[in-house]
Amino acid sequence: MDPYREYQDYVVASRILLALGLSREVLSLAQYARLRLKRMELAKRGWFGRLESLDERLRYGFFSNPLKLKEFLKRTAHAPFWASPLAFEALLFPEEQARLAYPGQAGEYYLGWLRLPHLLMDPLAFEEALREQEARAQALPLFLNAFHRVPGP
Repeated sequence: MDPYREYQDYVVASRILLALGLSREVLSLAQYARLRLKRMELAKRGWFGRLESLDERLRYGFFSNPLKLKEFLKRTAHAPFWASPLAFEALLFPEEQARLAYPGQAGEYYLGWLRLPHLLMDPLAFEEALREQEARAQALPLFLNAFHRVPGP
């Protein structure tokens, strides 16, 4: 996976948790990269017991792990940003929204993950949903402000 895309997914997941009052942290790109490298080192050494809290902090698999997502959705069914792609994009800054190819693009991508838990018992539909997500991912630009900062005075 593209590390920038991974970071963008992390930030969006973090914003969801912030909006729900379940977290107070959004790591900078540099902080995220350091923790991601630490995670890779722990996994390489086989220290899997230490990965759980780090995975939680990195929001690792937040969207792509259907079992975790199913549990999370049960607790947050009331969240207003689940209502539609445009409602979801309220989590983005206006300039981030402006970088999308069309209104709702990011919302379609991230809300597309919400289908996975319901498709676990239907492997063909699950695989089709994953293919659709891959196509959405390829079309989705890197929209975070963190990737578009211009040095200034």
